[in-house]
Amino acid sequence: MIIASCLFFFFLSCGKDASTNPGEIDFPEKDLSFSQHIRPVLLNRCAFSGCHSSRSKAGGLDLQKNPPVFQSAAGQVVIPFDAAQSLLFLLLSNSVNGISRMPIGGSPLSDAIKKAVETWIDEGADVTN
Repeated sequence: MIIASCLFFFFLSCGKDASTNPGEIDFPEKDLSFSQHIRPVLLNRCAFSGCHSSRSKAGGLDLQKNPPVFQSAAGQVVIPFDAAQSLLFLLLSNSVNGISRMPIGGSPLSDAIKKAVETWIDEGADVTN
């Protein structure tokens, strides 16, 4: 499954400048798929960057695990059907309770990615599709 996700992301990136933000992908407005839309972003920008991998688990959060357990040292980071209360979503734009905006030290995620994550969470944060 990891290989399929990586290949999906690779093909979407093919032909673009290496610095291109994966947020330029056209996400659907609804019915987002975790495996097709959200997982590739979490792997590329959060896990494979070294912060939230199975090895490093920054803040206790492993986003490389399939499916991820959205539990960290700060508690449950994804509240299904409630992006506004989900720390994962909130940290994509701002620092929250002393936790820096994510990804720390990296370029901010695009508005398209943030909107996709918000929509996916508000739709129930299903990791089985």
